[in-house]
Amino acid sequence: MTDVRAREIPDWISLVFLLMGLVRLPYCGWGALAGGCVIFGCAFGLWLGGFMGGGDVKLIASSSLLFPPLWQIRYILDIAIVGGFLAVLYLVLRKVMPVPATPLWGRTLRIECWRIRRGFALPYAVAIAGGFVVAALQGGFL
Repeated sequence: MTDVRAREIPDWISLVFLLMGLVRLPYCGWGALAGGCVIFGCAFGLWLGGFMGGGDVKLIASSSLLFPPLWQIRYILDIAIVGGFLAVLYLVLRKVMPVPATPLWGRTLRIECWRIRRGFALPYAVAIAGGFVVAALQGGFL
């Protein structure tokens, strides 16, 4: 929700995922840590290029530690698929969604409608959370 509101992801969320991943390390093996480091490196490169936010980089890398190495690849693909759906939704809404005149649903919805209409960056933590849920429900979190 904070990513939708302010386009920021609190550091404590990534820290919790990191700690949970380190606790699961004996179960997932050192390959999960190596995979998480590779994911961090790739995402960091995307951040350097301006394609991804720093909070997204930390969240993807830390949450990937909860999956075994092969599932980390699937997790990244699930994030990309959910992110693609989110991008298409925002592109469609950009053409049809007016900014509400009254804050019936609150200030957050009004601001998000304004961002959609102007083509601002996506709240990618939504896609990361969706990818996490999809990968976990497919059995990668066992």
